[in-house]
Amino acid sequence: MSNHRQTLMISTCGTSLLTNKAERQVIDLLRTSANLRQQDLTPEQQKVIDERVQACREQLNQSDTATVRQLSAELNGLLGFYENQLKSRGRDQLFLLHTDTYQGDQVANILEGYLRSHGLNVSKQTFTDLRTDTVENFQRGITEVIRWCEDVLLGYRQRQFRVVFNLTGGFKSIQGWMQTLGMFYADEIVYIFESGPELLRIPRIPIAIDEASRKEVEGHLRLFRTLEPSRATCHVDDLGNVAEVFFYRLGDQAELSTWGRLVWERCRKPIYANKLHNPPSDHVSYSDKFKNAASGLAQDRLVQVNERIDDLVGFLRDHTNPKRLDFKRLKGNPCPPSTHECDAWADQSAWRIFAHFDGQTLILDDLGEGLH
Repeated sequence: MSNHRQTLMISTCGTSLLTNKAERQVIDLLRTSANLRQQDLTPEQQKVIDERVQACREQLNQSDTATVRQLSAELNGLLGFYENQLKSRGRDQLFLLHTDTYQGDQVANILEGYLRSHGLNVSKQTFTDLRTDTVENFQRGITEVIRWCEDVLLGYRQRQFRVVFNLTGGFKSIQGWMQTLGMFYADEIVYIFESGPELLRIPRIPIAIDEASRKEVEGHLRLFRTLEPSRATCHVDDLGNVAEVFFYRLGDQAELSTWGRLVWERCRKPIYANKLHNPPSDHVSYSDKFKNAASGLAQDRLVQVNERIDDLVGFLRDHTNPKRLDFKRLKGNPCPPSTHECDAWADQSAWRIFAHFDGQTLILDDLGEGLH
């Protein structure tokens, strides 16, 4: 373990802490309610779970390091990585990845409290749908994980953090995908077999999306952009000849598969950096002035403009208006024919996209510095 670089530790969390050494009757209840959220539990079920949670919390806090490693798979991996010296790594950052089930949230709370008491900077990261009750839920949960990895982990690596995946805890179905994601987003993967003490370390193997996959995305860019939002679907007839591996079928509807999502996230920015792409909806159109303004942008700005166009399509579809977009009506009539504006990017010179509606179509008129 390097003592020079800060570490960003990603630790998957399961519920084995609750079932470990519990009475058979309690184990049976925990297993039958493993995928339930709090509102789905009966009062009797929650009472049993809460009593078990409190017992596990007290046992952890009163145990020595050797016993803690036997009680919690997650802590076994972390203590193995840190050579039983948690307090010496106070500059590191730790994320606990867990499901939004009641048990998953409670276990993450226990682990968060224990790690904070030992000096670590730790945050819980909850993923809805990351449950194994249905394939659809699991697919969508992993989609959230991929998007989070792309949005969060790349930033830490750019800040020279060493990214480590601790996969000692967590459900086997999740661990399988996390091992794959680790080859793209982590510098190292660690885990421990069963409850043993020996840490298995797997260094990052350089893996890149192949050129054929990138060309598949470029050749069906409008379709991928349409399906980019979480839970977005299309009719299976709209898939055309795109490779089956990129999509998951739900009856007569289709959405991006887990692999399709990963490929899209890894290809999206390089593709967006090439040029201003046509909008993924007939309800958005570009004026010549807007296209000319975009033609002189640097690659990083082209990425942001293409992303804002995706956001605009989302706004027209379901009225979502994220802070990065900030779509709003202009006050007065400062730059006709434009009646609305949104952010293109918010840093440095903070450029805006100016637009007006022509019936149901949003015409992007111009791109430039904000009005004063």
